Amino acid sequence: MTALECDRCGAILSDWEQGRCACKGPSNETNREVLYAVACAADEPLHIRDYVRAAERDFGVHMSSPTATAVLSPDRRFCWASKGVYGLYRHGPLPGPRTLEQATRIVLVAAGRPLNYEVVDFCLKRLGYRYNIASLRNGVYRSRRITWDWYGTWDHPRGSGAEKTIAAEIPVVPPRNLGAWTRVRDNTARRVEAAIAERTELLQALADPDRFGMNWEP
Repeated sequence: MTALECDRCGAILSDWEQGRCACKGPSNETNREVLYAVACAADEPLHIRDYVRAAERDFGVHMSSPTATAVLSPDRRFCWASKGVYGLYRHGPLPGPRTLEQATRIVLVAAGRPLNYEVVDFCLKRLGYRYNIASLRNGVYRSRRITWDWYGTWDHPRGSGAEKTIAAEIPVVPPRNLGAWTRVRDNTARRVEAAIAERTELLQALADPDRFGMNWEP
């Protein structure tokens, strides 16, 4: 399955965005739609304070940070990226997760194999999540679904049963469209593999004796 795209601007959409974004502005002046228009105009996930400022600056709508939080948190169009930070699927974070543990579960299932925690950390940060690694570890070590060993390898059950469990526990796609989970999984798998390849290249570059452009061999 290919990614969903806005039929007006071509932006990648999650299934929660229903096929069209607010690239032309909010559909109405409710806080919900104004904040969605702010997100659609952004190039990356924004902190709640930035949502509040942009809503007033761009649309003349004043709201408090607690009000913005109350709107953003339950609206599944907005992808959680860290405490107080939300974006859209086009910005990188995954639709559905509201914790690092949940995002890690999707990454591990999409990868289809166990991953070292440093690899997971790299992948999540490439997906746009903002956090320190201690928070990631704490979330995973409290997980009832993710397994880990003393070598730093993390794993998650795989297969159709595990994917049905994820779909039931993490609202990646709307309940009426559970079949779309495959699209998100496959897209995440491609992004995870690209991040792993990038990390491998960076590590190889660090080990290259000529990385600073100097070759001391005769």
